[in-house]
Amino acid sequence: MDFLINKEQFEKEIRNLEETSSSRLLACSRIIRYCREILEVYRSELRGRSFNSVSEEISFFKEHKQIPLTSLIFYLEVRSIELGPSTSNKYKGKLLHKKIKKINKFFRKNREFQKYVELEQNFMDEFYYIRGFLNKLEAQDTPLYWDAGFSTSHDLLLARFRAYQKLLPYLQSQLVKLSFFSQEPVESNLNWTSPTVALIELIYALHFSGAINNGSADIIAIATVFEKVFNIKLDNIYKKFSEIKGRKGRRTKFIDELIQLFEQRLNRDEAL
Repeated sequence: MDFLINKEQFEKEIRNLEETSSSRLLACSRIIRYCREILEVYRSELRGRSFNSVSEEISFFKEHKQIPLTSLIFYLEVRSIELGPSTSNKYKGKLLHKKIKKINKFFRKNREFQKYVELEQNFMDEFYYIRGFLNKLEAQDTPLYWDAGFSTSHDLLLARFRAYQKLLPYLQSQLVKLSFFSQEPVESNLNWTSPTVALIELIYALHFSGAINNGSADIIAIATVFEKVFNIKLDNIYKKFSEIKGRKGRRTKFIDELIQLFEQRLNRDEAL
């Protein structure tokens, strides 16, 4: 099936959309549109062709369709949070707790399927990921992208499961962020005196290194901490990162300078 997009291509485009968007809300909207476009291509292609084998059909609904569908569900949820009312942190915290409670309820309700997925079992795949065994009662609870010719009884359930696995730590990180804002203001006399883009370079380096929360920390949450500590406003962080990527020559200018200066100081101390 030559119309399929592979995971690497998809993730590369997602990163590009995130990095070239001026806000999280805009990034979510662009990614949602991108995922829907891919799913519509898949739907159209399936109208004019049939699968060559049962294993090929299982592979499509269990693996290939999952790539855009899982991200669609995840970013729809994230966008709903970004579009939430600008109210008190206490109210926002209640909304986040409500979403977390909903996700945990989903996991409890589908505990057996969760075990099936996590143990990488496949003995039920011909029932779960073949359209001939479509369970319409199951579908009533999962209307997103519902189409009898483009859905199986469990392909959407699998996508929700994978999206919620990713969404849960995101929601928890947002709660931590709210908690941080709710505390007494950080009274810092430290001011960032290098260019703003240098700090953004450092923040992304820490994020990609996995040094903070094993790499699961949200980039905006990290940036927020640096803003409060160094009394600086970091606007358009995604756009600035895109500019860093587009630099000619050395792209990690600030980090390279840090390494050079640090080594010079170490060498100087050793010479004393």
